[in-house]
Amino acid sequence: MVPAGDRRNQRDTWSGFSGALSHAFELAATLTLFVLFGLWLDGRAGTRPLFTVILGLVAVIGLGVRAYYTYLYNVKRDEEAKPWLRKSH
Repeated sequence: MVPAGDRRNQRDTWSGFSGALSHAFELAATLTLFVLFGLWLDGRAGTRPLFTVILGLVAVIGLGVRAYYTYLYNVKRDEEAKPWLRKSH
């Protein structure tokens, strides 16, 4: 039997694992798709590895920027409810 308080912590832990797994899959799948599209373009244009490298870099930079702004948003959202940030009347 798990006490009620521990269930909440356990649920938060599993939710964190789920979020991390989906984020990791998103990173890998996006980069793979961009690189594969770059390889296809290089094959059609005969410019191997120009488009592969360019699209790979675009994907990495875009994913990094998205992760940075998502992190800032999550921190701001989590900090809003903190008692030390409430305005006193």
